[in-house]
Amino acid sequence: MFIFQKPITALILIVGCTAFLGLDCLTAFAAGSDDRSNSLTLEEEYEKTTYDREMDAKARALEADPRRATNDQILKTRALEAERLNSKRHKPSNTAPAAKAKGQAQATQAGNSAGDIAREQAVAAIDYSSRFLRNFTTERGNRWNTFRDNVFVPMAILLLLPGAVLAQVKAVVSQGAPVIGHVSPFEGLQRSLIALFLIPGSYLIVNYAIDLANSIQYTISSEYRNMYGTDMYEDAMCAEIRAFGVRYLAENDSSLRTPPPNLSGIGQGLFSQAEGRLWGKLTDPCSGLNMVPANRDDASMPASTIAARAVLNSTNAGVCTAWSILCAFQMAFFYYLFFLGPIMAALWVWPLKVFRDAFPNWCEGVITLCFWSLFWTTTTLLIACFKGTDDTGIFMITALNLLATASVKHAFDFAGLVKAAGQKAAEVAEKMSKDGGKA
Repeated sequence: MFIFQKPITALILIVGCTAFLGLDCLTAFAAGSDDRSNSLTLEEEYEKTTYDREMDAKARALEADPRRATNDQILKTRALEAERLNSKRHKPSNTAPAAKAKGQAQATQAGNSAGDIAREQAVAAIDYSSRFLRNFTTERGNRWNTFRDNVFVPMAILLLLPGAVLAQVKAVVSQGAPVIGHVSPFEGLQRSLIALFLIPGSYLIVNYAIDLANSIQYTISSEYRNMYGTDMYEDAMCAEIRAFGVRYLAENDSSLRTPPPNLSGIGQGLFSQAEGRLWGKLTDPCSGLNMVPANRDDASMPASTIAARAVLNSTNAGVCTAWSILCAFQMAFFYYLFFLGPIMAALWVWPLKVFRDAFPNWCEGVITLCFWSLFWTTTTLLIACFKGTDDTGIFMITALNLLATASVKHAFDFAGLVKAAGQKAAEVAEKMSKDGGKA
C-alpha cells in the first residue's frame, strides 16, 4: 500500500485542482514538478562538481607530500586521473573557448578559400578580355567555314524555296481578298531575291562584329598604355589580387602568442577605414607591395571580421566564376550564330511573322554579343584605375565585378542595370547582417 501512496496522492491533487480550481492550479502543479526536477538536476551537478574538487584537492595534497600517501591511495589516484582530466575537458568553461576557436577557424578557412576562387576567376576573366577574339570567319577552309558552307547554306536554300512560294501565293490571294491586308503582288519575288544575298551576307555580319569587338578592345587598352605607361589588364589583375589577399597557413602564427589585432586603415581612401577591419595582408605584384603584419593574424581577428570576409569573398567567388563562364559563352555563341545565320536569312522570306522576325533578332544578337567586349573592357579600365585608392579596394572591386556580369545581362538597358545593381547590393548587405548576427 505504501508503494502506491505517492502516485495516488498526486492523482487526487490533479483531479481536485482541475475540478475545483480550474486549469491554473494544474499549471502551477506542473510548474512545481518542473522546479523539483530542476532542483534535483542542480543538486546532482553540485555533487559532481564537489566530487571533482575533492579529487583535485586530494591529488594536490599527495603531490605536496608524497610520503604520506599509501600504495592504495597512489593506485587509486592514478586510476582516477583519466576520469578527472576528462571531466575537466568537458566543463562548459573549458569547452566554450575551444568550440568558439574551432568555429572561427572553419569560417576563416571557408572565407579564404572563397577569396582564392574569386581572385583566380577574376584574373582568368580579365586575361580573356585582354586577348583579341579569334576571327574564325576569315580562315578559308577551316572546319567552321567548311561545315557552314556544306551543311547550313544548302539547308537555307531548301528552306528559302517553300517560303518564297508561300509568300507569293499570299501576295496573289491578297489582291482579291482585301481582308488579308495590302500586300505587293511581287513581295514573294522581292523577298526571295533579297534573301539570296542575305544567306551568304550573314557571314559578313559575324565577321564585322568580331572585328568591331577587337577594335574596341585595342583602342581602350592602347590609349591607357599611352597615358599611364602601364598595361591596363595587368593593373586590373593586380587590383583583384590586392582585393583578395588571404593569408596562408605559413603566414599565420595560429598560437596563443598572437598580438591583439590592429583594425585601423592605413590609406586615406573613402573605404580605407572600413577595409582596415577586414584585410589580413596587402599584396600588389605591380607595385611590389607585400605586407603580412603579425597583428593581423587570422587567429586574432574578431568574429565580425571573419563573417564579413566570408560574405564578401563568397559573393565575389560566385560573381567572378559567372564572369569566366560568360567569357566562354561569348566565343561559343559566336560560333552558334555563325552557323544559324543562313537559316535565319532564309526564314525571313516566309509569310509568318515569327519567322520574319528571326533574322532581325539574329542581327541584334550578333551586334549585342560583340558589345560585350566594350562592357568588359570599360569595366577592366575602371578596375585598373581604382587600384590603390583604398587599402585593399575590396568594396569597389566587388561593385565592379558585379558590374561585369550585370552589364551583359542588361545590355543597353542602363535603367535596368542600375536597378539590378541596387538589388544585388541590398542582397549582399542582408547576407552580411545575417552572418554577422550568427557570428
